[in-house]
Formats: sequence, C-alpha cells, structure tokens
Amino acid sequence: MAKFFWGDAGTKKKIHWRNWEVMCKAKCVGGMGFKDLKIFNDALLGKQAWRLVQQENSLLGRVMKAKYYHNCTFLESALGYSCSYSWKSIWSSKALLKEGLTWRVGNGSKINIWTDPWLADENGRYVMSDPVEDLNLVSELIDHDDKE
Repeated sequence: MAKFFWGDAGTKKKIHWRNWEVMCKAKCVGGMGFKDLKIFNDALLGKQAWRLVQQENSLLGRVMKAKYYHNCTFLESALGYSCSYSWKSIWSSKALLKEGLTWRVGNGSKINIWTDPWLADENGRYVMSDPVEDLNLVSELIDHDDKE
C-alpha cells in the first residue's frame, strides 16, 4: 500500500505503509522487529509483581506490603481504594502472573489442595474433584516416612 505526497521542489514522493502486525514481526520472518509496547509493558509489570512475590523483604516489597496488603501476601491482595498509579499497574499484572504459577510441592505444608495450582498433568493445575472434609493441605496427602 502506498500513498503519494508532494515533496520539495514539487517532486512526487511515495510513502509505503505497513500494518502494525508486519512491523512487530521479527526481522528474520520479514517484519521490522518493533516491539509491541503493550505486551512489553505487561512483561515489565509482571516482573515487578514477581519481585513482590519472591523478595518480600526488599524495599519495594516492604513499602507496598505496608501500604496495600499488610494482612496477606501479594497474590491474595485486593486493589483497594485511593491507590497509586504504580500499585494499580503492578496489581493489574497479578492475573498474568497467577496464570503461569505452579507450586513446587516440597513438604506441601503451605499448599491448599483445592485452591492452589500444584498439579502438572493434561487436565490442568488444579484438583478437579469435590473437596473432602478434614483434608486441606498437600502435606496431609504425603507419607513423610516413605516420602510418597
């Protein structure tokens, strides 16, 4: 697709337009290698959210926890009222972060059987059966003597 316009000294010049999808493709497949800035921004916000999960005692983690989610973890936090633009942005990436998280079982003492993603099979990451009374943590399913 081309559009004509008049340049200096009255010469007719041609501008070649490309759609955004072509511009965002990698150069090796015929695109121009531009980054999709929305996706790139989501990735950077997700990285900050992951930092709040992993490094709770960092300066950022302590400040955000004290101001926005002092009674829970970042993954359990609510958006709240009258919060900063930074908090809204980082909090908005929490869903993207949770979509990719899976617990490593270890001893299973912190993993809820029914609500946490801890399985890795073709049916998904969550237990699909109905909850059983008096059974809440994965550690209750483990035989600690045999480590099974």
